[in-house]
Amino acid sequence: MVNHRKILNFEWLYMPMKRFLLLTFTLFLLLLQGCGKKNDTILRVYVGYNGQPKTAAKVVIDGVKQNPPYTPFVMSDYTDINGLVDFNLNDYIKAGSYGGSTVDCTVYLIKNSPQSDTIKTIYVEGFKTTKQTFLF
Repeated sequence: MVNHRKILNFEWLYMPMKRFLLLTFTLFLLLLQGCGKKNDTILRVYVGYNGQPKTAAKVVIDGVKQNPPYTPFVMSDYTDINGLVDFNLNDYIKAGSYGGSTVDCTVYLIKNSPQSDTIKTIYVEGFKTTKQTFLF
């Protein structure tokens, strides 16, 4: 017969075996929470010209993958109407990548210009959104 008084008084928590099982189950749940999907690694670049967002500016980033085989990568895109362009670096910065990567960011104010207007080296932190502003 079950003694409801003991259950309601939580005396069963003080039994060594059940306490061990409860602790093990709690640690297992915490471990599952920690193994969830990581946030995306995003580099968001804003380009402004004379105090206004610069539309259709070409932004090129290049760097090196942080995991073997340390191959270089180059990505380019054009700013939108708000002067923003986002680069998703999930394929290049992975778990165990020393926290991030350094990339060179080149901005061309004119789409097909042979010469860049500026180059800046940026540290992109892994699993976060890094924001960089270029004002002309």
